[in-house]
Amino acid sequence: MKAFTATLSLAALALALPAAPLAAQQRPNFDATSAETAPVGEAYFAAYIARDWDALEPLLADAASFRDPTAELVFGGALADGKAAMMTLFRQGYAGITRMEFRPLRTLHAGHYAIFEGELDWALDMGDGSGEGRIVESVMPFVTLLRIEDGLVVEHRDYADYAPFLAAARAARDAAG
Repeated sequence: MKAFTATLSLAALALALPAAPLAAQQRPNFDATSAETAPVGEAYFAAYIARDWDALEPLLADAASFRDPTAELVFGGALADGKAAMMTLFRQGYAGITRMEFRPLRTLHAGHYAIFEGELDWALDMGDGSGEGRIVESVMPFVTLLRIEDGLVVEHRDYADYAPFLAAARAARDAAG
C-alpha cells in the first residue's frame, strides 16, 4: 500500500509540474524575435525620417505610444498615446520640419527592440509652416528606440541633444535682427 501511495503521489506531482520542453517552446527566441523586428523597425524608421506618414501609419499598433522626453524644455514635450494621436502629432506637429536626414552610427535589432543611433540633420520652419518663416538648420545627436510586437510598433522613443538646434535658433534670430 505504501508503494502504491508513493507512486500515486509522484504521479500527481509530475502532473502538477510544468513540462520543461513546453515552457521552453513558449519562451520567445532572441534570434527569431530580432529577425522579425528588423524589417518592421527599418521600414518604420525610414518612413519616419522621410516623414512619409502614409507608409508609417500601418506599421503602428492601435495602442502605440510616442515620447521624446528630451524635447520637454525645448518644445514643451512631445508625447502621444494611441495611433490616432501619434499620427496627428506627426502630421501636424512635424509640419514645420522641412528636411530630415539621418546619418547612422549604429543600428541594433535586439529582441523586440530596434535602436537607431546617429546624427539628425534637420531643418525647421520657425514661422507659420508656409516655408516663408525663419528656417533653423542643425545637426544633433539622435537616438530612436522602437519596441515591436506582433509586427507592429508599440513604443517609439526619441532622445536628442537639442543644444545644437537651440544654438542655431539663437543665431538665426540674432541674424534676423
